[in-house]
Amino acid sequence: MLVPAAGVSFGPMVDDGARQIDHGGALRLAAAIVEVARDLSRSVPRPRGAPYFHLDTGVPYDLQVFDALSGRGIFRKYEFALEIGSGMGGRARWLSARTGCRILGVDPRAPVVAAAAVLNGRARMDGQVDFLVASPERLPLRERVFTHVWLLSGGAAERSATLREAFRVLRRGGHLAIQGELLEPAGPTRLLAALESVGFEEVEVCEAVLSEIPHAYRIARDRLCGALQQQAGVLAWWRAADRWPAERACLQVFARRPP
Repeated sequence: MLVPAAGVSFGPMVDDGARQIDHGGALRLAAAIVEVARDLSRSVPRPRGAPYFHLDTGVPYDLQVFDALSGRGIFRKYEFALEIGSGMGGRARWLSARTGCRILGVDPRAPVVAAAAVLNGRARMDGQVDFLVASPERLPLRERVFTHVWLLSGGAAERSATLREAFRVLRRGGHLAIQGELLEPAGPTRLLAALESVGFEEVEVCEAVLSEIPHAYRIARDRLCGALQQQAGVLAWWRAADRWPAERACLQVFARRPP
């Protein structure tokens, strides 16, 4: 459900930049996620678009809130989307499975991208979703490549360099979507000003209600925590994202590059 937002400001849903995981830890986490999902799938059907029961998404809520991202423009299966800050790739895989579009996920953390690639291969989604190590502020990508750019983990969205890069790689008429946490008291004035200064138009701000994750995820989460008990650092890194924001709602901002 989307309603006009008022009296809120924009903040990160998940700020992964302050937390680190090494290459070995990231691969051990990916292996544990694969194993937990395989075992659970013997008794519980995998949720649609979530081969790992949402353990790879970096968010604790139902991903249906992201359905709004494909509601801007005419969204067809040949769309090509970029997710900036893609983490372990669960959101990109879910969105690709839901929409049929191709997605490239970029993230500056090489160990996390390596884990995302492992999970992608095991899910047999290499043809639809790819991942790349890259800074959001300096994307090694050509101009006007993507029909959509998504920033779903907040944080970087308030950096003007990231918005300039999003604008650069979007095709003319392409759509930008940003999701972040609701914080009071002011509205998202800095973000909106930055979007306009970069050149975006048709800016729209909405508040979206966050729903509980499916029951199967809660079972998978408990099993993953048990599997990682002997790897405290890896478990702490994964659990850091598994928290609800202060409000059970989020801010979604939509904008468009002029045709």
